[in-house]
Amino acid sequence: MSDTEKVIVYTDLLGFSNLVLRNIEEARNLLSRFYHLAQSTKLDGGFDTVELFLFSDFLFVQGTDITEVVNYTCSLYRHCLISSEEHIGAPILPRGGVARGSVVIQKRREAPQVTKNFVISTALVHAVHMEKLIKGQRLLISANEREELSHFWNKELSAITYDQPSIKPPKAFKRYRYQDLLWARDLRKNIQEARVETASLIRTAAKLYREHSKNKAIANHYAETLRVCLLSYSSLLQPLEKDRYLLSILVAETLIPYPSAIVWLGFLEMVFLSKDAQAFQMDPSVLKFIRFAFLHPLWGNICATLSLKEHSQLFYNIRELIEVNIRIDAAN
Repeated sequence: MSDTEKVIVYTDLLGFSNLVLRNIEEARNLLSRFYHLAQSTKLDGGFDTVELFLFSDFLFVQGTDITEVVNYTCSLYRHCLISSEEHIGAPILPRGGVARGSVVIQKRREAPQVTKNFVISTALVHAVHMEKLIKGQRLLISANEREELSHFWNKELSAITYDQPSIKPPKAFKRYRYQDLLWARDLRKNIQEARVETASLIRTAAKLYREHSKNKAIANHYAETLRVCLLSYSSLLQPLEKDRYLLSILVAETLIPYPSAIVWLGFLEMVFLSKDAQAFQMDPSVLKFIRFAFLHPLWGNICATLSLKEHSQLFYNIRELIEVNIRIDAAN
């Protein structure tokens, strides 16, 4: 038996229980794909120190190195979304949290066909609580305000962290803060490789969102998944022909035909938090979207979100865009 500090990840698969009730054979195939991806990501990625525990649609990842645990999980998330491109009707959408704390595990065989995995873990309890705070294919990372804030600035992580102060911890973990891991961009890859991969993930996430947008019970899960992918591309977005084409396709095929405040927010974050935000002030696709959204009832939701302190820079950039275009219209 061991009682040591570990970094753990707890995730489960969105929609799996409903899929079991609807089509048990399809659920079996989905779980088989997920298990294969979990194991192949570990082996092919060289994550030797990471331990995996799989039961039904739950994945418990354990390790002593936060970099290894987080990078493994982000890689798995990307592989799951890539796999979902070919399985739009039964995508693999893991959701979970990263936490650190004590872990007690005792494995023992009691009798033939009876095996006990005795697990007690404050980190696991915390991660399970974190998973309940979010929707979509998101991965939260936690940090104790006194001890672990360095997690958010760990340069060895393969994903950018994005502050989420509006996510409130449960009472038992009131000293913690949370950030989203923007897993759709792999920081270990060069810029060009990352641009290609993340843009492809955006297209897959947008396709999934469009396919499932009419189902109100699950639409926000797909919207949040797309938002994470859009946010992940913000650091890569440039005023180049390929990126302008990506924006035009998103506006024409997704943002206008399938309105969602969550997706709209992700689009605005991607564009107006990018280092070349000013270069997109006069982009035809961006202006087309703004003019459509500005007159839509959902714009009130966007304004409410922009009023939050964490979105002050985004609010300023969007206000500047509107003021610039008002001056241009007045001059004409």
